Amino acid sequence: MAGISLNGVYNHFIQDYVSKDVTHADAHRKDELRDVYKSIAKHNKQSPLYLLTNDDESRYDAIDIKERARQLQGNIFSLSDQEDRSSLTHTSAFTTDPNRVAASYIGKTPDQDVGVIGFDIEVKQLASVQTNQGHPLPLEAQSALKEGSYAFDVSIGSQEFEFQFSIYEEDKNIDILQKLERLINKADVGLKAKITEFENGFGAIEITSNRTGIREGSFNQFDIYETSGDLGKGSVATLGLDNVIKPASNALFTLNGEEKSAVSNHFTVGSKFDIQISDVTDPGKPIHVGVMKDNEALRHHIMSIMESYNTFVTDTVGEYNDKFKSDRVKSEAIGIAKLYMTGCEDIGISFSGDGTIAVDEELLKQAIEASLDNKQLASIKNFTDALIKKAKDISVDPMKYIDRPVVNYKNPESTKNTTSPYITSEYSGMMFNNYS
Repeated sequence: MAGISLNGVYNHFIQDYVSKDVTHADAHRKDELRDVYKSIAKHNKQSPLYLLTNDDESRYDAIDIKERARQLQGNIFSLSDQEDRSSLTHTSAFTTDPNRVAASYIGKTPDQDVGVIGFDIEVKQLASVQTNQGHPLPLEAQSALKEGSYAFDVSIGSQEFEFQFSIYEEDKNIDILQKLERLINKADVGLKAKITEFENGFGAIEITSNRTGIREGSFNQFDIYETSGDLGKGSVATLGLDNVIKPASNALFTLNGEEKSAVSNHFTVGSKFDIQISDVTDPGKPIHVGVMKDNEALRHHIMSIMESYNTFVTDTVGEYNDKFKSDRVKSEAIGIAKLYMTGCEDIGISFSGDGTIAVDEELLKQAIEASLDNKQLASIKNFTDALIKKAKDISVDPMKYIDRPVVNYKNPESTKNTTSPYITSEYSGMMFNNYS
């Protein structure tokens, strides 16, 4: 029976939590893992010895509280991709002519960048693709190539590809061009082919590169040629496959008057801006790119923090269980909220009777548009930091919210206390302690 009961707890963990999407809170750098280890070691060094209860309810409750804390931390982390995960600074890039130059902010230090960084850009030339167009051929006439098998090569950068095709006696020029069109498009090597029709029933194959620009040391985006081999020759010359009618070109522009170039119309500037240019600028009329605060993103961020707090408070309480200290979880969370969020009614944030936080969206929007003062922003940020810290504390020792009588205290004044390996394994060990 013990094995069956344990399986239920383990399945509860797998089905309810492991299948969730991985969040920022689940990915750690080396220094973050080191901090987690230090937190565990510090906690274990002074932790008393407890007697754990051996029942499913305690296991369920421990899993729930730890996973709720992980979800809380993950929700907060998902609101910001900055190095300071609790930062409330939201920014967006702007340009004075978004129809010609679009920009987005990709920097990691918005507090330092808002209203400080920026540049003027003049676009002189857009990056373009290379286009080859074959000789115009009468589409319904007999094939310009004799019956047989043919081959030609295409070089794209450092890669080379061979294309082979066959011509039959009854084939017309349109049949040849359609074969080449399908052959090139199906190969998916970075080229697109289509048939361009002209007046009087003539048509030609048109081959275009997917990429723009010319990299240093190259002359073309692609080259089409024939090499020695057993297959028939003459397809390139007869069809005009190597005829470049529009060479690829790089984007040419200036940044604060300094000449620059790029192989694409999409590029980054100083690891701060992601730029997309769509048209050349008028001579002598540069477009300014800068960084400004994003009020709508800030409003969404604040509301999401309060929603995550409310979800944590309501979900972790659940049904009454005399072995699960749900009131302690709730009181600690509410205590954090009251410590930092009391007095924020003027910006639309107030407490409800059950300890959750209510947000007046319109009042919050008006406060943000009127520019929140540093004290109000500091309260919200400190509240966020405290929630993250509480979530980490719960993750280190979720068992402290489960009824566990103390067997022996360590001497707090002793310098001989060492880290206990048993404390670290309480959470994971509770799942496997039925095996012997």
